[in-house]
Amino acid sequence: MEIKIWGDFACPFCYIGETQLEKVISESGKKEDVKIRFMAYQLDPSAPVIPVESMTQHFMAGHDQTEEEAKKQMERITKMAARVGLEYNLADAQVCNTFDAHRLMKYAQDSATSEIVEKLNFKLFHANFVENLRLSDRGVLLAIAEMCGLDRNSVEAVLESEMYGDQVKAEAKELEEKADFEFVPYMVFDDATVLQGVISVGAMKKAL
Repeated sequence: MEIKIWGDFACPFCYIGETQLEKVISESGKKEDVKIRFMAYQLDPSAPVIPVESMTQHFMAGHDQTEEEAKKQMERITKMAARVGLEYNLADAQVCNTFDAHRLMKYAQDSATSEIVEKLNFKLFHANFVENLRLSDRGVLLAIAEMCGLDRNSVEAVLESEMYGDQVKAEAKELEEKADFEFVPYMVFDDATVLQGVISVGAMKKAL
């Protein structure tokens, strides 16, 4: 089975959903039979390279919430993350551009094993929502890539170029053109079953 997952490293629900899916696959005993293809989608392609706001401030501005409302939303999402074993520091996550992080993922999927690709995917999410590192910082991306087993010089060459940029944009456009698209994560199981947004464990098991 092939599962395509459109998501953004800036989306706290994507980290939760993908972590939950990984657990469901592992518990099903079908891990060797499942191939995951991580597809690129930026929630905000215009997000700044240098952050100007935290996740709390972002929810206040982008969702027209008061500070109290935004903090309660952060708490709700943090509790959701905890249910799948994630310890979010969500309120202080830095809102920044994830274009280079997606380009790095495209390179990894072209050049590395599925184990390295999966590790990179979750390390990027962890860096954002747990460590509150800036995913638009190429130094951060280089360190994560090297930690996951990718060649530092090759990654640096990719990040300093425009490689995979067109692919990242094309994958985002592909998702936006889908008639049923509303939320990320957007998961497609064998080009048939579609699950998106906040997805239940039961729905994931059924799709598998």
